[in-house]
Amino acid sequence: MRILVTNDDGYDAAGLVAIAAALVAAGHEVTVAAPTSDRSGSGSALGSIEDGTLIGFDALTLPALGPSVPVYALDCPPALAVLASCSGSFGPAPELVVSGVNPGHNTGRSILFSSTVGAVLAAQVAGIGGLAISCGFAPHHRFNTAARVGGELVDWMITAGATGLTLNVNVPDTDYAQLRGVQVTTLGRGSMFSLHTSRHEAAVELHRRE
Repeated sequence: MRILVTNDDGYDAAGLVAIAAALVAAGHEVTVAAPTSDRSGSGSALGSIEDGTLIGFDALTLPALGPSVPVYALDCPPALAVLASCSGSFGPAPELVVSGVNPGHNTGRSILFSSTVGAVLAAQVAGIGGLAISCGFAPHHRFNTAARVGGELVDWMITAGATGLTLNVNVPDTDYAQLRGVQVTTLGRGSMFSLHTSRHEAAVELHRRE
């Protein structure tokens, strides 16, 4: 299956490489299109949508993925990278979009700010399903476990004919063998952290509370 892999942490982030490598190993045709740098917290924002706007990109390869996996690093949020890919800017449109692996779980109403989730919501606008996958924060994050779960979920979506779905999946930071199945949940009111601000003379300071 043609799969676009993206994230909000930058095209060469360890979590992206982990899930992309797992999908390549499973035999999928993988393309990476992701921001040039960290664009966390941008939700499904596109940036400028003025007619004629030019979005710069670099065509690259990543040693961990090999020369057969095209990598595009775009100077934009991940949602726009996804839309560009879904419109055929980097070859045939993907059949599925995978976003992650994000360091930090995306739970509760704060997923509205998540650009990991925003990327797969953008894919849905283009009529393409997606999987947003996250694990915990450093130093305890387990990209390897999350990447294995992500690969198995992609296989399930294909087998079940459910590639049109948009899923947000959070994986515990533990060995794969210690996982105890899948729990489908509703969107909670709380989240893993909250953001607050305090005003200074000429700036607003952000405070994240776990």
